[in-house]
Amino acid sequence: MDWVKQLNEVMSYIEENLVGEISHEEISRIARCSIYNFQRMFSYIADKSLSEYIRSRRLTLAAFDILNSSERIIDIALKYGYESQDAFSRAFKGFHGILPSVARNETVQLKSCPKLSFQITIKGENHMNYQIEQWPAFKVMGISNKIKTSQAFEVVPKIWEGTWRDGTMKRFIEHFPDYRPAGFLGIASGGQWGNSEDMDYIIAVTNFVDIPECQHITALEGMTEISYPAATWAIFEANGELPEAIQRVYKQFYTEWLPNSGYVLADLPVIECYIQENHQEIWIAIHKNND
Repeated sequence: MDWVKQLNEVMSYIEENLVGEISHEEISRIARCSIYNFQRMFSYIADKSLSEYIRSRRLTLAAFDILNSSERIIDIALKYGYESQDAFSRAFKGFHGILPSVARNETVQLKSCPKLSFQITIKGENHMNYQIEQWPAFKVMGISNKIKTSQAFEVVPKIWEGTWRDGTMKRFIEHFPDYRPAGFLGIASGGQWGNSEDMDYIIAVTNFVDIPECQHITALEGMTEISYPAATWAIFEANGELPEAIQRVYKQFYTEWLPNSGYVLADLPVIECYIQENHQEIWIAIHKNND
């Protein structure tokens, strides 16, 4: 199946379920990737979060209902997933700039968020340095943090700050094995497809690679050891100032590289490797699109 076609099928699914429940598990099934990977991809392509897009589409339709029907505002609120009229009114005002009661009774200007659709655009502005490797199974040791998927982009920088303050990074440096994936690792792990409410964000280092010459380093006290299977990884250079260098590569990967590559995302975590100052790699597991 074409990657862009999958994205547009997700948009159609969302559109058909704006009134009712939108299942992250179903989005994962259609997109053939974890909900975290899809949310990450969506934010770089659309320049807004998936939750913001869904909320904006619902409030757009809610405004049409207020203008074109005699439904009670509380019924419209419930229709679009709000538990109370007050909660709906706050969200409506935050998006449209006015209360729903004003929109019904006065001539006012309202905002509209159209349904998104995707197409391939090849810009060719910046080349990407990458390699595709069949990498053996490996293990990492580190600190795992359970966080809300919807809050990941806000919480993750604070987790990194905390690891420097509490001595975790010092312990890594003192027991640093020189294995790949190299450097300090930031691993976003969403678990099985559809486990969408929570995710694990892991700060770690590689402590074993399944090759004959590699010695297994026992995980340090208080740290978790996590195993990853052999897989195909697309490994991208993301050199430059943070966070711009990482964000630039993600955006180009999702909007240009992936749709034209013949690959689809595998159900494995995305790994960010912070190797040295202004030198980073991003490891993204992929497999051939055989549909």
